[in-house]
Amino acid sequence: MRRLLILPLLVLAFAALFLRSYSLPPAPDRQGGTTVSLTYPNRAPFGSPRGDCVGAPVEEPPIPCLIASVARARNDGFTLLQLPFCVTCYSLSQRLAVIGRDEKAVAAKQAQIGRFGW
Repeated sequence: MRRLLILPLLVLAFAALFLRSYSLPPAPDRQGGTTVSLTYPNRAPFGSPRGDCVGAPVEEPPIPCLIASVARARNDGFTLLQLPFCVTCYSLSQRLAVIGRDEKAVAAKQAQIGRFGW
């Protein structure tokens, strides 16, 4: 019986490697939401546009990076689910994005990004 369950569990574990989530906050010019997609594992399991852009220099304007991040997330994978905005998912993605980075630089970049409603 155990051997019969091993193969489906291995298939699910392998598929979970390619499962990614992306949260976009709502704003007046867009509808927010959380997208769950199957894509190559080149980004964090929980993502947000801010997560991709907090490492950029403060002098660099954030809007091009944010737009490119969203476009890349939408084009790179196969969408499985489109859910309403999830605050918990978004805050988790923010916490994962700042791990191992300079706190002052990240705070300055997040303040800059926050002024644009992202």
